[in-house]
Amino acid sequence: MLFDVHSHFSIRDSGLMAISFDDPTFVRSEMVLYDKGNGLVEVLLQGKRHPVGHIPVSLADLFAEAGDVVLSAERIDGSVLELKSRLVVMN
Repeated sequence: MLFDVHSHFSIRDSGLMAISFDDPTFVRSEMVLYDKGNGLVEVLLQGKRHPVGHIPVSLADLFAEAGDVVLSAERIDGSVLELKSRLVVMN
């Protein structure tokens, strides 16, 4: 499967799940959709679903229990854009 953007999944020191993108546009996603059945993560951005990656097996259970996800990306000027988005888990 081809993804609309390169992403990296992690857990912050605070315990929050995080997705970092190579394109700041995706940080403004209204919602993060996670399909537990196949590990696929999509974001809802401007009314359209965009596949952004698969959750690593080591993070799958933690990700499924998260209520919010921190989305971040580096801007062209070197600053970091960071926002929270709601996580919806689909079975």
